[in-house]
Amino acid sequence: MVQIQSLMRAVINFYNFNNRNAPVVITRVKEHNSEKMFMDRLERAIFDSCDEDCKATPSRYAIWGEDIRSLSISAKEAMKNGNIEKAEKLMNQVINSMGAFIDAQLILSNLPGNISFVKSKDIIKSYITSLLENNEASDSETDYIIDSMKEIMNRIEERD
Repeated sequence: MVQIQSLMRAVINFYNFNNRNAPVVITRVKEHNSEKMFMDRLERAIFDSCDEDCKATPSRYAIWGEDIRSLSISAKEAMKNGNIEKAEKLMNQVINSMGAFIDAQLILSNLPGNISFVKSKDIIKSYITSLLENNEASDSETDYIIDSMKEIMNRIEERD
C-alpha cells in the first residue's frame, strides 16, 4: 500500500509543480476519435468498475482521461483561432464527461464497504428534475429517459 501511495503522491506533486505555466501534455495512452469515442470509453471504464474481477479499469480510465485532455487542448486551439462555437461545444463535452465520471464514482462509493457522500437515489432524482426543468418541449427520447430513471428510483426506494 505504501508503494502505491508513494506513486500517487509523485503524480500529484508532478502536476502541481507544472501547473504554474502551461498544461502538461505527456501522451501515454492515446486512442483515436476522441471527439466521438470519449463517452463510450468512459462507459467501458465505469462498467469495468462494477466488476471487481476486471483488471483493465485503471487503463480504461487513463485512456478516457487522455480523451478529455485531447478535447481540452482542441478547445483551447479553437479559442485561439477564434472559433468560439467549436470551443464551447468541446468544453461542454469535457464538462459533461467529467460530470458523468464524478457521478459514477459517487454511485460506486455507495457499494458495501465504501464511504458514501451522496446517495445514488439523490443523483438520479437530480437528473429527473433537471430533465423536467430544462425540457421545453417533450419528445419521445426525453420521455423515455425520464421514465427509465423513474423506474430506477422505484427500485432504489424498494430496496431502502
